[in-house]
Amino acid sequence: MVEVRYESVTKQYENGFEAVKGLDLKINDGEFLVLLGPSGCGKSTTLRMLAGLEDVSAGNIMIDGAKVNDLPPGARELGMVFQSYALYPHMSIGENLSFGLRMAKGDNRLSDEEIVKRVQETAKLMELEDQLDKKPKQLSGGQRQRVALGRALIRQPKVLLMDEPLSNLDAELRHQMRAEIRRLHEALGTTTVYVTHDQIEAMTLADRIAILNQGELQQHGAPLDVYNNPVNDFVKGFLCKHIDEIVETANNLFPKE
Repeated sequence: MVEVRYESVTKQYENGFEAVKGLDLKINDGEFLVLLGPSGCGKSTTLRMLAGLEDVSAGNIMIDGAKVNDLPPGARELGMVFQSYALYPHMSIGENLSFGLRMAKGDNRLSDEEIVKRVQETAKLMELEDQLDKKPKQLSGGQRQRVALGRALIRQPKVLLMDEPLSNLDAELRHQMRAEIRRLHEALGTTTVYVTHDQIEAMTLADRIAILNQGELQQHGAPLDVYNNPVNDFVKGFLCKHIDEIVETANNLFPKE
């Protein structure tokens, strides 16, 4: 069981700005939770505190029942995928996938045979079996994002974190990768926290959406529950009105006969 808890978590910077204010939120074992909100709402800061990339000013973050506030990122057993693919251009795809495993030290270091096995399994999962000898520049944007995702998954993390991973892709590739990410989640069941400002992305990917605004949690629940029962004007405008406008535009562009 890998459950994540934010317990009254606050992030305050030296200038006094509070990016996150008293966040209480539980991510269930195996759940795909999307942190959704406009730019500057605190969603990436919330993710980065979980990753260990930002300090927690107050409150506790718990992973699998253990407090992780003071643990370095590498000790939290997390997989991370960010907006930038951050692939090593001089390495092959196989070398990029295995890099983290090969750099591990001591008892955490897998055998060479196990690393090769994991690379093959991950490449198959990500549909990259024929790309392992290529360099990143030889791959499409969607394939490179698959490599970045595979590099996070190959470590078999307790929790997978994704921060706007599809924002550099065009509309068609975003649509394809959303389906791919959802397929992988259903196959692996890894507890996942995903950050986006895209309402459609949140609605199509999430088991549950947590909507933030100005550092405060506004509402969380299953996508359709939140859409059908917004708790305040912000949620009604940011999520519901935006999606209604998209549907109305689509109906005007493609009217039913």
